[in-house]
Amino acid sequence: MRTRAGSGRWAGRRSDSTFLAVCSPHASAKLPVAQADAECLPIADSSLAAVVTVLTHTDMPGYPAVLREVARVLRPGGVFVHLGVHPCFCGGFADRSEPAAIVINPGYRDNHWTTESWTADGLRDKVGATHRPLPDLLNEFLAAGLVLERFGEGGSPTPVVLGIRTRNAGTGY
Repeated sequence: MRTRAGSGRWAGRRSDSTFLAVCSPHASAKLPVAQADAECLPIADSSLAAVVTVLTHTDMPGYPAVLREVARVLRPGGVFVHLGVHPCFCGGFADRSEPAAIVINPGYRDNHWTTESWTADGLRDKVGATHRPLPDLLNEFLAAGLVLERFGEGGSPTPVVLGIRTRNAGTGY
């Protein structure tokens, strides 16, 4: 998880020690870097103007807790941007063998962890992923106290990435 403090300084948070070992020598010259649990961030309440997470929600069974932490550390009016795998067209239920005609098989509506994949060439069938149907994912943002503002999709011809911009409408903690 990467956060940007209101002062213009970047703060990096990541739980992967290998990633930190490789990136820290380069990144630490420009931003503070620490290993942390995204469900319990070592960041003060209402202290950040913005938070961004990229391609994480399928790797975190506790993503609802992460969203609550985001709401906690964002100052009122702060922005959270989520960029993630599109839940409608990517997952074990989606047969992507023909990119122009994705077939959605049974399983999309189930909130679950899976190693099912349409291909053996990727990581999903080896390490697994958490799938959340789009309504469940969006409702998790609302349950955390975040206000949905904008949406975007990336990928062609069928979207593979979903972008969500939210704002913390809270009055602080």
